[in-house]
Amino acid sequence: MGTLFDPRTGSRVVLRAEHVFGRNALRADTAVDDPGISSLHAVIRWRNGRWMVSDHSTNGTFVNGQVLVPGEPFALEAGAELRLGRGPNVAWRVQDVAAPADVLVPADLLRPVIALAAHNLLPSSDAPELCIYLAGPGLWMLEQNGETRALKDGDAVQMASGGHRFVAAAPMDDTQVAEVAREPEAPVLVMRLSLDEEHASLEVKDGVAKTDLGERSHHYCLATLARRRMADQERGLEPGAQGWLASAELSRMLGMETTHVNMQIFRAREQLMTALPGVAALSRLIERRRGELRIGELPFEIYRGDSLECRYRPLR
Repeated sequence: MGTLFDPRTGSRVVLRAEHVFGRNALRADTAVDDPGISSLHAVIRWRNGRWMVSDHSTNGTFVNGQVLVPGEPFALEAGAELRLGRGPNVAWRVQDVAAPADVLVPADLLRPVIALAAHNLLPSSDAPELCIYLAGPGLWMLEQNGETRALKDGDAVQMASGGHRFVAAAPMDDTQVAEVAREPEAPVLVMRLSLDEEHASLEVKDGVAKTDLGERSHHYCLATLARRRMADQERGLEPGAQGWLASAELSRMLGMETTHVNMQIFRAREQLMTALPGVAALSRLIERRRGELRIGELPFEIYRGDSLECRYRPLR
């Protein structure tokens, strides 16, 4: 992601796809409290694979000491000095010229910025404290301590190692109405359990394609949630009421601590989203509400031994 570095303070600026610098804190992405800086001083934009800076000020914008022509884009290169105004106090070095990305910026300047993939177990996949995943275009979800919430630009994300701030490359306009295309039919989850239920494997059928995800302990966790959803459908409950289990009850049923259950859910979603990238429905594998969770409204089948135990299809 594009990054500027201030050698005087050690601070950094992670660039959005369109990043405004100026004195007006309500309009600027990076506000600069300096009398020599205009209300809207300069804009850096990602265009055609490059970062371009444009001057819109009265006191000038300079790249490597060269004053920019007002309103005319100028390409930024790694290592260049960007200075706003004619004084020496507002200047950065261009540290990184990679494409814009949605990131977590740590409060500790010595720690690296975390660029987000479609699914992220943080701080590591070995010892995850939280999960951040992309549930749709521009929609990031944070799952932590058994709760799920949408991440908004500027939100704080806390880990044991320290605090971070979520920065969206292209923040969504809350007033914008987006037309969401109808998603293709969700893939079918096929769970296979041994007769003694000591072994659980998972296969995903997406049209004619099949993806074998092997045997994992978290597949039994999915099967347990799936069974509850199936039972509730057979009882005639509405889809919105089907499948909910208290976290404590699920932990008891699986014979493990709640933190371990959460880790299994993190890893189940990660495995599916990694194996089938771009299948948006898989981001909704597990749904949560306060103190409860359930398997999402995805079609599934459960086999015990060689026999079909149940087949669930969401009501249309």
